[in-house]
Amino acid sequence: MSRNLKVCRFLSAILLIALLGLSACETTSGGRDSGNSSRGSDQLLAKVGRIDITAGELERRILDRYYGPRALNGLVREALFSAEAERLGLSIQAEEVLSEVDRRIESMLGSTAAEKREAIRQLERRGLTELDLRRELVSEIGQALLIQKVVSAKREILEDEILELWRQTWKEPRRRIEHLAFPFGDLREDELDRHGEWVARVGERWRKGMGIGEILERPPGLRPSFEPRIGDAWLKESDLAGQPLFYELFNIDRGAILGPIREDNFGWHLFRVVEGKQPKPYSEVRDSLLAELRDAPPTDAEVLAVEESLRLRIPVTVEVDAFRKL
Repeated sequence: MSRNLKVCRFLSAILLIALLGLSACETTSGGRDSGNSSRGSDQLLAKVGRIDITAGELERRILDRYYGPRALNGLVREALFSAEAERLGLSIQAEEVLSEVDRRIESMLGSTAAEKREAIRQLERRGLTELDLRRELVSEIGQALLIQKVVSAKREILEDEILELWRQTWKEPRRRIEHLAFPFGDLREDELDRHGEWVARVGERWRKGMGIGEILERPPGLRPSFEPRIGDAWLKESDLAGQPLFYELFNIDRGAILGPIREDNFGWHLFRVVEGKQPKPYSEVRDSLLAELRDAPPTDAEVLAVEESLRLRIPVTVEVDAFRKL
């Protein structure tokens, strides 16, 4: 998903939360001063011809149509998990939340000055600031981390699961590989040699330490029949079973470039070995692998299963006409 799309989706969520928050605030105030609530609901937001659109109409539309029930269900879920966290003696430290907020902010706004300026402009067009974004992330992430801790505490992890993770990680030597793939695309037979020469030059520049963006520039007149693919992954020797073309990846030094390798019915490959890890015995890494499995982000199915178990123990009553009372 592009960074701009992430920002736009989150901005939509912020605006919705803000509207729901205003509705909740006015409702609470109404309990103390019905006159103030009435004036708030009658506040004119827009006028279409002779038709007035008021704050009260907007709030009712948001609550009645869809977002009200979803928001209420979210509050019920948060209350259930908060009660269970208290029972289990679990809590979230401010440092945990702020660290995750910083990570998410960088992911959404970008790490370079140019990316951040563009993202901030998008925020400002909607009347928001980076502080608004941080405030909503703090609320969202705090609850998410608490739910994760409760789910983690209730996970039952089998020994076979730990063994399988060891097989995928520490049983064999591993290497982190950067991969540039150049599919044939719709190249004609008479174009293959010229494209192959270009891929070879890309490999030479990569060996000289030039950046990816720079080495992938196409020479003038070379038809862009495909888009190079860029990947980065950890591989084990067993992952290459049945692919003898790539066995040399475990025989070259760290930092070395392998290729170009031409694969029939696909295209060309270039690889760079970034780093490697040697195997470790199961007994040495079992505890850390167990912690990794226990602390993994929960799936939707896990959260739902825990929530259902909590509802069996903690009484939950939702008024049938909850939104008519607001």
